[in-house]
Amino acid sequence: MTHDLPHDPYITAVTTALTAAGLEPNDHWTSDADLDRYRDDDLAGIAAMLTAVLEWDGDHPAIGDGVAPYGVVLVWEHPVESWMWARRGRDGRLERDPEVLPKLGRWSDPAAVVAVVRALLAGEPVPEGYAPYWHEADSVRRAVDAWTAVETGQ
Repeated sequence: MTHDLPHDPYITAVTTALTAAGLEPNDHWTSDADLDRYRDDDLAGIAAMLTAVLEWDGDHPAIGDGVAPYGVVLVWEHPVESWMWARRGRDGRLERDPEVLPKLGRWSDPAAVVAVVRALLAGEPVPEGYAPYWHEADSVRRAVDAWTAVETGQ
């Protein structure tokens, strides 16, 4: 059974911007089923986290020659403050743990996400400077905060 998650509007805005820029992911999804691997308190191993995954296959036309023959994954996890990314290995798993993109914050404007994805897929340096805040994020952030409060019983 699928259900709307509090971060869906943001991830939808990002995927819409990527699609408009010709960088539509081959697959993407959001989830609330993963345990929060960042917790180190009494809720470690109990509390879930919100996740979004965007995947580009190795044969995606935006991926530069030899950059990522098996694909690229962009990851958004709450409570992480930034987006993360990794290349896929031959076996389909990530080559390494996702690398934090410190200048691409949790609520970065979708156009900034597009610029970073374009660079990652082309094998170029990511844009310098911090990405601007997505002004529509306030209501989504409040919904995520409310979800977190329910999930953690706070």
